[in-house]
Amino acid sequence: MAIPLLLAGCFGSSSATPTPSQGTTTVISTEYGRVWGALPADFPLLASGHSLVRLDVQASGAIWSQLGVSEATAAAIDELRRLAWSVDEPTGTATARRINATRDLGACTLTIVVEPLGTRTSLVVYLGEGCPKP
Repeated sequence: MAIPLLLAGCFGSSSATPTPSQGTTTVISTEYGRVWGALPADFPLLASGHSLVRLDVQASGAIWSQLGVSEATAAAIDELRRLAWSVDEPTGTATARRINATRDLGACTLTIVVEPLGTRTSLVVYLGEGCPKP
């Protein structure tokens, strides 16, 4: 009779704190301001990239690219401009670049940090909370 009681305890009770559903997107505070904790499903995979999970940074999302840092930066800027983002000149060094962009009269901000990650290039994306919710 003790086993059913132990199993019942493993599944929790009605007083347990609920976990967020998968449809819930939170805002997180980062060094680039308050950003969405996820990217919209239709966010472009810039620089001919693929989705990347980066557990070492807290961001809206990440993309990896086979392009070098300079090429990935240029490709990302070109695509953002085609999508009607106003993009500032990138800052940083040859090995790590930062792209800042806005749209919706500056209400929606975007920062992308482009840096090497092993043999690939990582584009870490910070989508400001002023942008539509993902």
